[in-house]
Amino acid sequence: MSITIKLFSALREALGVSEFQLDLSDISEASAQVDVAAIKKRLSQRGAEWKEALNQPNLVHALNHKVVFTDAVVSEGDELAFFPPMTGG
Repeated sequence: MSITIKLFSALREALGVSEFQLDLSDISEASAQVDVAAIKKRLSQRGAEWKEALNQPNLVHALNHKVVFTDAVVSEGDELAFFPPMTGG
């Protein structure tokens, strides 16, 4: 089972990648559902820069183009995007 991960703006610059495939089979147990929080936890294990980037306050998570909380369940073929906090006026 795999999903597409997309990183935008400062996240993309800090981590040096804009899009990649993530295999979820090593995250989930046989029948357990995988949520955004589990994916963030797994990606944070890639190193200090990943942990810092993905655990900043107010990080925006979008699952299939809709903003979601970290308890949103991810399915095969989904697209999960991470955006840094945005400001504007």
